[in-house]
Amino acid sequence: MQIADAGRQVGAGMLDTNQSAVIERPYPRLPYAYFSVGLLMLAYVFAFVDRMALSLVVDPIRSDLGLNDTQVSALAGLAFVVCYVLFSFPFGRWVDHHARPPALTLGVSIWSVAMVACGLATNFWQLFVGRMFVGVGEAAVNPVAYSTIPDTFPPHRRGLAMAIFASGSMIGGGLGVYLGSLLLEWAARTQPVLPLVGQLAPWQILFIGLGLPGLLVALLVHFTLRDPPRRAALAAPATSRDVAAYFGEHRRLFTLMFLGFAGFAISNYAFTVWGPTYFMRVHHFSIAEVGILMGGGFAIFGSGGAIAGGLWADRVQKAGHREAPIRVALHIAWIQFPFFLGAYLCPQPMLAVALFCGGMFCASMIGGVQGAMVQVLTPNRMRGQAGAIYLTVVNVLGLGLAPIATAAMTDYVFGGPAEIGKSLAATSAVALALASLLIVLGMKQAKQRAEAVLDA
Repeated sequence: MQIADAGRQVGAGMLDTNQSAVIERPYPRLPYAYFSVGLLMLAYVFAFVDRMALSLVVDPIRSDLGLNDTQVSALAGLAFVVCYVLFSFPFGRWVDHHARPPALTLGVSIWSVAMVACGLATNFWQLFVGRMFVGVGEAAVNPVAYSTIPDTFPPHRRGLAMAIFASGSMIGGGLGVYLGSLLLEWAARTQPVLPLVGQLAPWQILFIGLGLPGLLVALLVHFTLRDPPRRAALAAPATSRDVAAYFGEHRRLFTLMFLGFAGFAISNYAFTVWGPTYFMRVHHFSIAEVGILMGGGFAIFGSGGAIAGGLWADRVQKAGHREAPIRVALHIAWIQFPFFLGAYLCPQPMLAVALFCGGMFCASMIGGVQGAMVQVLTPNRMRGQAGAIYLTVVNVLGLGLAPIATAAMTDYVFGGPAEIGKSLAATSAVALALASLLIVLGMKQAKQRAEAVLDA
């Protein structure tokens, strides 16, 4: 990246109004552009394969380690999200200042090794530390993608590109549940003995078996992913002070938008963490049946929803609405609500499955627009750090709050494990209502900011 010797733009207002800061450079050729976003998606797939593993083995871990639902939720949420949030900032600064592929290579390597360590854990605190390092590694993925994709695709193609990347979470979630259920059944049936460590519980085999392949992804990223030229070629990378000044100037907008989008994360993480357990406890599905439901649901309805959301946002963008991702997100909140409410409260298993799949499709649309939302509101040279701030908010409130809040309502409000459906319904209802309200309050200001931001 070329940096002007004449000095650095510091003022928050100059960050998005100085037209000389942008050089028209050709974007990478479309075949390689789609290969690169496919590689980013693959990394995201493995991130969610590993992230979903815990939801399959809630009850076995509770039994083997003597835990309650609140402690399991701490493993799923708190242990992961603390490090995910803390390390998203150094990774965000890295991708704004330096080459981006090495950050992703390091991140994938860390979380893959940490998954293996989770499989070797024999008590709560060892598993807690392992989950923390999974969070450290996965903190790299979104900042790299949020910074790389705008430099790889022109504005009218970014919605679809972000949707392809985001679909990795749905595909990964589906594969994690489906392959995980197969691996659990195999481990329970064969009781394999591993070299050096001996015989392990099936849930430990699950973590090891899902973690090791990630090291191959790290090698693929290292050898094939190229760093695209930065679009804002004359602009120096944004310092932390620049980012703080920009967010301070537009603090009302970002507070409303980031908290609003966190509402989607709360609802989505509630069903991601507790959805499999809900169908096993309430509708008496087996692990294999849950694997088919969640695996097929995420892979088909989840990825389809993400792509549909991105295409929808691109269509609205072409119609002249620069704030398209935010406008589309508001409608996504409205259409997913009745599906999830019905799924969680329906006493008929097959109807609950149908409603759940419909809700999953609608909810997954947000994956195709959330990254684009950050991009339309922030200048190119600070999108890595802006993405880190966004991820901090949505993951602290989403992954940090949703699993524990849902479990706490199950344990202390609704009367015990069999009432998990009521807890999920309450979590989604409150989260989506708040998301809608906050986005409506910030829509006018979002439109003005999106039209002001440089986006070459």
